[in-house]
Amino acid sequence: MDLLSKIIATRKRRVNAAKEVMRLNEVRELANSARANSESHRLATALLDKRRTNIIAEFKRRSPSKGDIDPTADAATVARLYQCGGAAAISVLTEQDYFAGSLDDLRTIRETVSLPILRKDFIFDEYQIYESAAAGADALLLIVAALDDQTLITLRRLTEEELGMDALVEVHTREELKRAVDCGARIIGVNNRDLRTFGVSAATSAQLARFAPSEAILVSESGLNPEEVQKLRVVGYKGFLVGEALMRADDPSQMLSEFIEGRTKLKRYYPKWPLVKICGITNIEDAKAAIEAGADMLGFNFYRKSPRYIEPKTARAIIDEVRPNSRSEEEPVMMIGVFVNESVEAIHKAVNEAGLDGVQLHGDETIELCKQFKALAPDKFLIKVIAARADLNFESLHDHPANAIMLDAFDADLRGGTGRVADWRIAREIAKTVRPVYLAGGLSPENIADAIAAVQPQGVDACSSLESTPGRKDAARLAQFISAAHAACAANEA
Repeated sequence: MDLLSKIIATRKRRVNAAKEVMRLNEVRELANSARANSESHRLATALLDKRRTNIIAEFKRRSPSKGDIDPTADAATVARLYQCGGAAAISVLTEQDYFAGSLDDLRTIRETVSLPILRKDFIFDEYQIYESAAAGADALLLIVAALDDQTLITLRRLTEEELGMDALVEVHTREELKRAVDCGARIIGVNNRDLRTFGVSAATSAQLARFAPSEAILVSESGLNPEEVQKLRVVGYKGFLVGEALMRADDPSQMLSEFIEGRTKLKRYYPKWPLVKICGITNIEDAKAAIEAGADMLGFNFYRKSPRYIEPKTARAIIDEVRPNSRSEEEPVMMIGVFVNESVEAIHKAVNEAGLDGVQLHGDETIELCKQFKALAPDKFLIKVIAARADLNFESLHDHPANAIMLDAFDADLRGGTGRVADWRIAREIAKTVRPVYLAGGLSPENIADAIAAVQPQGVDACSSLESTPGRKDAARLAQFISAAHAACAANEA
């Protein structure tokens, strides 16, 4: 019997014992009374706040995989620290036998803080739903791996539609994600820990994000650090459940602020939406103008057939001069090299020679080649350009190893900087299921607002429309483009 099954078997005995103390109709009355004066769907509301990194800070004393974490922790004290540190919500582990938790911890925290509270437990019976509401929970956890489809549907509906609470529906695999979507889940938690083996990999969240509906409120759970949180914000996560790192910290409030503020170099991956990339940089003047105007990425074209081709050593001289002043250490401008059908070895050599932060593959590179590059340079940001054509197989993009997919118009000779407008209709359909999506192809100061509204991309890329001559930018148009992109982003969020 795996660990999840053992925990469920133990919980069933506990629930049956609780029913002997208080009958279902009694706990239902307490739940309805508690919910009568409670605000509905508080957790969902908190997670949709775009002004911050939404951390669900967890209170737990131990875990089956790590043993005791802080067995003497005081629930009220920790909850106050979490609220002062800026948590969006608090998760309370209430399972007794494996996690040393209790509903009394939840009640104590409910009396102490005003934040939304998630009951985290192994829930399989309607009795536990009413029990959660009666104790003061705003939300509760439903684990897909522990429930059959009909039970999952019934418990979610009872939680959300009858009681006005939120259900965090937890998944670990693509098949479980489909079941969560089919049951009507709005908040989907991706657990990086396999509950059957308790092994942890944060890559689980990144992989499953590609298959989630665009309207889902995604929450990543388990094994997170500030760096991974910032990476996962890029692919669409709205919330992050963090427990052990906070419970072990000497100063949980300070540790929480590190998660919220993202004090790592990878904060650059999420300065705002959409990221703005200015491509075809060939000289120091244009690089400085783009940075001063607010660009997030500069593109250097290493495709010899391009009129904007630049030698790696020349790009390095530009990068070395502008990098020290590229906004800040926490949000530097990313330097991206554009390549077409080069070998992994040639790309890697140019990356090191030019001092690049990432690469943009604009040719016919295969998924296998992209995997080889990521294996060779895992810390480099990889953008794969795909032509937005009607015959494009969307499914082929879901498992792509690139950090972002860029949709562009197609030209067999130029491979970028064509001035042709990509098909926004196709791009919009892809952006609904694939994240993050960057948009290129004929973007200009005149059409960027319409493009952002139509596609809602996570990044935009412009080149030829901002030039006075090929390889030379018009500083005024460049500034107009970036300003218009930022204004369109603000309008879209509003």
